[in-house]
Amino acid sequence: MMASQKTVVAALTLVLLVGTGSVTAAQVSGRADRRQEGQDRLIEMFLNHATAELNLTADQRSGLEAVLQETLARRSELARSQLQLQRRIREALSNPQTSDGEFNQLADAVLAARRQEVELSSWQQGRLLDVLSPRQALRFMLLQEQLAKRIEELRKRRANDRL
Repeated sequence: MMASQKTVVAALTLVLLVGTGSVTAAQVSGRADRRQEGQDRLIEMFLNHATAELNLTADQRSGLEAVLQETLARRSELARSQLQLQRRIREALSNPQTSDGEFNQLADAVLAARRQEVELSSWQQGRLLDVLSPRQALRFMLLQEQLAKRIEELRKRRANDRL
């Protein structure tokens, strides 16, 4: 395979792995306060629901809240670094002088970001098992998945309403 073909294959792979969504810094900072308020309300509502659903004690709820806050902080940092990586990828793709080596480094960075996501999930699961019984932890993870799906549905609906 010729060098230019490798570059095209690497670029297409990066686009498929990372996606093409873009968020500007102004959009991120402009929504920060509203997002934090909404996130705080959502966490409180979710904790209330999980407390009732899992029949948590006050200590379990407190521990669960601490795990969630730490997870959210770590996930937020991971999201920031992924946004930076997406920016670097867009810049590389738009620059015809970008070398194959740079594309390989970016592809490695995408895979590293994916590993960090898995590591974060594993870390959270371990912390949940410090606070909850295995049955409660599994049920909580299912509640989290349901919430994530619901949030994604709302985002899609909002995006469609804007069209």
